[in-house]
Amino acid sequence: MEYSIAIGYISLLLIAGSFIARIGEKMGLPDIPLLLLFGLFVGPVTGIISSSYAQNIFAIVGTVGLIVLLLVGAFEMRWIVLKRVLKTVLKLDTIALFISLAISGIIFNMIFKLPNLNPVGYLYGAINCATDPATLIPIFSKSNIDPEIAITLEAESVFNDPLGIVATMLGLSALGLGESTNPILEFLALAIGGGILGLVAGKIFEMVVLKEDFNEYIAPLSIGTAMAVWYVGEELIPKLIGYEFSGFMAVAIMGLYLGNVLTKYPKKSNETEKITEFCTDLSTLIRILIFVFLGASINLPLLKSYGFEGLLCAIGSIFIARPIAVFIATSVPPINESLKERLYIALEGPRGVVPAALAATVYSHIMANPSIIPVYIRQYMPPEAIAGSILVATFMTILLSVVIEGSWARPLADRLLKQ
Repeated sequence: MEYSIAIGYISLLLIAGSFIARIGEKMGLPDIPLLLLFGLFVGPVTGIISSSYAQNIFAIVGTVGLIVLLLVGAFEMRWIVLKRVLKTVLKLDTIALFISLAISGIIFNMIFKLPNLNPVGYLYGAINCATDPATLIPIFSKSNIDPEIAITLEAESVFNDPLGIVATMLGLSALGLGESTNPILEFLALAIGGGILGLVAGKIFEMVVLKEDFNEYIAPLSIGTAMAVWYVGEELIPKLIGYEFSGFMAVAIMGLYLGNVLTKYPKKSNETEKITEFCTDLSTLIRILIFVFLGASINLPLLKSYGFEGLLCAIGSIFIARPIAVFIATSVPPINESLKERLYIALEGPRGVVPAALAATVYSHIMANPSIIPVYIRQYMPPEAIAGSILVATFMTILLSVVIEGSWARPLADRLLKQ
């Protein structure tokens, strides 16, 4: 892809996205759904941006953007508040996640007329069980939603990525395309290894900034460190030990540690403010690019072929699987939330960058190795249909959840959470 084309696309989308977001602000609408719909318009609807170009740019923008959003989101979390909601977060990231995966898988198989235990549906469920901090953090940063509910949902979305990734890898293994040899060790490496890596990076960063005043350079130093931590976890460590550490988990833990430690040093208050201000401004730019390119990356022929079934899967995942999973998980003692708070959590679980990246990975794996898929799976659905249906159903799930849940986040909070 020529860099000049990429620059042209990015300039167009930043300018148009800024106007669209500003119009949405004047109308009292959140910018994320509008940006996603605009991406859909300039991509598959009008063809101004080809899906292949959009996918190539999204692969980079989505990863870098999520690193920044996770860093600033975790940096602004306060441990004293997180401790109060930690039990709920753990229930959401284990019980609720697996129930949501299972129900979404059953719904997918029913809609596409596959056997109930066919792994294709559960692969869709695995891809879409992780919620999205890139959607939630910007929404909550601009609202006065109860901090405990906001942090519950933000922390859930930050820390459920490793489970979603491992579940997806297991789903690929069921199709004969996975590389996992020990899923338990793989999960432990992703979650615990990523956490340790982030803690070590945070402590090193703390020691460095306490010895030297970086002033206005503290912000690029923090972003650069976060990217380096992600690279170490995702690229370097797998080459050394054969298991991947979650780079996203590491970034989140690093941000959480620094946000709660650096604020204890009064002489560093100016630098911590610079980190927050820089990341917040940068996240605005990133948000425009992420969601516009996400909307533009879908392929129109695939959308026409599987759009209706994908929409049904999305409705089932958002309005059936997620609410049931959340209510079951939060019914496990101790019950710390009111019925209205549990309902809000159940109705606020948008999907985004991570499911999009996983769906794209699964699509490329299946299309590159169609003959590897077992015959007992191929007899019900050809490999091309498996890849296309999962990709479109995931896109529809992301689109619908971001548009609806991004739009009603604040109004729903006003109705359910105000005393």
